[in-house]
Amino acid sequence: MKVKSFMLLLLVAATVLTSCSKEGNEAPGGTYTYKLTGPAAPVVEVQYTPTLTDPNMTEVPDDIEYEEVVTPPWEKTVTVHQNVSGVGFSASVREGVPGAKYKMSINDKDGNILEAGDITLDAYGDGTLLLNYYR
Repeated sequence: MKVKSFMLLLLVAATVLTSCSKEGNEAPGGTYTYKLTGPAAPVVEVQYTPTLTDPNMTEVPDDIEYEEVVTPPWEKTVTVHQNVSGVGFSASVREGVPGAKYKMSINDKDGNILEAGDITLDAYGDGTLLLNYYR
């Protein structure tokens, strides 16, 4: 539960704190794809910065999905407004096979990897990783 609370705080902070823009110096919005690969596990929870296209949004509304229970391989593509300068992606694996390996990445619209990392499950079959990308 601590990971969920932390990720929610990170998602809101990335949206709110990095939403400032300078007039005449705005970069275009971005499209990102989150990817998770590895063996199937009973529980894999992912959290990510969702599609955010409203420049006046100061919080992630309750009706926007940003958490899912998934089965690898999994990917999700989102688009963020030009004022949002960062995205985050986390995965938490529970009850998997100890030692199993998972790969995570945040990719740009052309498929280039912007951030990546690996999860190796511990002796209990658990593992967590958080990736952040700021442009």
